[in-house]
Amino acid sequence: MKVVIIIPTYNERENIKNTLKALEEVFPQVEEKYEMHILVVDDSSPDGTGEIVKELMKTKNFVHLFVNKEKAGLGAAYIKGMKYAIEKLQADLVFEFDADGSHQPKYIPGMLKEVTKGADVVVGSRYVPGGSMPKDWGFDRKLISFFGNLMCQSVLFTWQYKDMTSGYRVSKTSFLKRIDLDALLSKQFAYKIHLYYAFHKLKAKIVEFPIAFVDRAKGKTKFPKNNIIDSLRVIFTLRFRESKKFIQVCIVGTIGAIIQFSIFNLLRLKTAPEYANVIAVEFAVIANFIINNLWTFKDDKIAFKNIKKLLFKFFQFNLISLGSISIQFVVMKIGVSVLGRSTLLENGLVMIGILIGLVWNYTMYTKLIWKKKK
Repeated sequence: MKVVIIIPTYNERENIKNTLKALEEVFPQVEEKYEMHILVVDDSSPDGTGEIVKELMKTKNFVHLFVNKEKAGLGAAYIKGMKYAIEKLQADLVFEFDADGSHQPKYIPGMLKEVTKGADVVVGSRYVPGGSMPKDWGFDRKLISFFGNLMCQSVLFTWQYKDMTSGYRVSKTSFLKRIDLDALLSKQFAYKIHLYYAFHKLKAKIVEFPIAFVDRAKGKTKFPKNNIIDSLRVIFTLRFRESKKFIQVCIVGTIGAIIQFSIFNLLRLKTAPEYANVIAVEFAVIANFIINNLWTFKDDKIAFKNIKKLLFKFFQFNLISLGSISIQFVVMKIGVSVLGRSTLLENGLVMIGILIGLVWNYTMYTKLIWKKKK
């Protein structure tokens, strides 16, 4: 398997030679099945970083160079590097690796062993047992890193991952090929958050490998001033995108609820409330199916001209709605049995049933009725 270690550079003349040497020294420790290569992506460094790499390429055939005409950010450099590694070098695995010495090459053999065991993505993590932050980092910088990860976990509901802002990672290109790299929300440091989340959504097996992160010894940090704002923008944009359809389902559900409440209150005076509610629910189901098909899931809309598929999906939709109906029936039956009958109570029980049923409905809509096309 071909492994390409991507190293973005901009004015790294002081570091690049030592970084490449350190990587070369660790290659013999890697399992024989892995063919190791290095791709330096240089943003036309005025200090001559690219020229140093070109000189090294004369004697080291595993070193490659891609030169960007202009500096566009860390994320942009990695995106170009990944595409080059996939298209030109036919890489099976790519590493994201810093040029400044903060990522220690000694972890590469262990990270690749995790791939051998079945991992799709291995992240060098500072926040799992055995991992650590630089001791000389100030409290403010450590706090920013900690709360950055906490924000990722809490907003994106990814509590299983401890270090979503790590820049040390190896990934299978079979997963990278399924991601629109040009559509990543950030071309700066925050690209790594979006890419991590994209791997998560693809159900890649992600393993966190403990690393000791060290600060650069030479040169100036490239940490952009707007990194915090950019990261927050990426995190909340991803959350909104993920929640958009759920919000739309809630809106459609509200319309259905208005229909349901109206019909329920017309029928409850003439029949038992649990049966009145079942009839009211079916009217709401019909309205919900039509509106969801035309609006919420319009990208995966079931064409009305395809009558056979439309009727089959509507039949499935009704079967799924039986779950919601059953939930609401049980809530109403138990509530009335325990608390008695009254207009306020019965309508309150309807609302409780709707809310519980909404979660069921949304899950089944996305998993079965309007399943995303691959």
